[in-house]
Amino acid sequence: SIPEVYSKKSAPLWLISAFKAGFINSAGFLATGRFVSHVTGFGTTVGVAVGHEDYFFGAELLIIPISFIAGGVVTSLVLDKKYSSQEIPSYWKIQGLITLLILTVIILGESHLINETEKFDVDNKFSLVEFIVIGILCFVCGLKNSLVTWSSFGKIKVTHLTGLSTDIGLNFLRLFKKDWYSPRFKEERKVNILRISTFIAFSSGALVSAILFPKLLFKVFFIIFFLSFIMTIISLFDRFKWKKHLKSMQSEASMIKNL
Repeated sequence: SIPEVYSKKSAPLWLISAFKAGFINSAGFLATGRFVSHVTGFGTTVGVAVGHEDYFFGAELLIIPISFIAGGVVTSLVLDKKYSSQEIPSYWKIQGLITLLILTVIILGESHLINETEKFDVDNKFSLVEFIVIGILCFVCGLKNSLVTWSSFGKIKVTHLTGLSTDIGLNFLRLFKKDWYSPRFKEERKVNILRISTFIAFSSGALVSAILFPKLLFKVFFIIFFLSFIMTIISLFDRFKWKKHLKSMQSEASMIKNL
């Protein structure tokens, strides 16, 4: 439900997801020369490239929004269905896929098929491996943002700060004056506090990866791998706990019926 989205139980999940998104975006930029957690501005960049008759480079850049959108499509394919009262969404499938894809990025990065002494886009051309890495990172961010958006009823987005910053600004005065009148916004202060925390978590992830990537290179993605692995385990545990609860309820109902 919507209130649970902003509960103390749910907040850590959104903040960890925001940290991961900021981490991936920063590390992705340092590794590829491209921001991978949002698609803002890429339409313009592609247009400029085509305008300069650099059609191949423009086509290469299209992998960024296409991969990000594809992450949303896959999330929809997995989660969009009619759920009975005895079912819960298969969040673990998306979390597990993210974990495997991050592992793939680590393997590709450590394959020595990428020139780590210069940025991918130094000559505006990508090798096949570089192209695949950019596509995977954008796809992961699309999966991550779509998963959080879907599970939070569209209330939380963690891979970019534009809309988040706008919402923070519109509701900022209400942090200090609870009864600040607004004809359109009726949210509680804790909602904006969560937004600010999300902003800080995203920025913290970006800062940590910016510090560590020059030293660890693609090994830095192990941090995201372990976080994603833990979140996958949590998703599976919640699913197991829910099924156990349903089985217990069914058993009690059967006993009552037989009395």
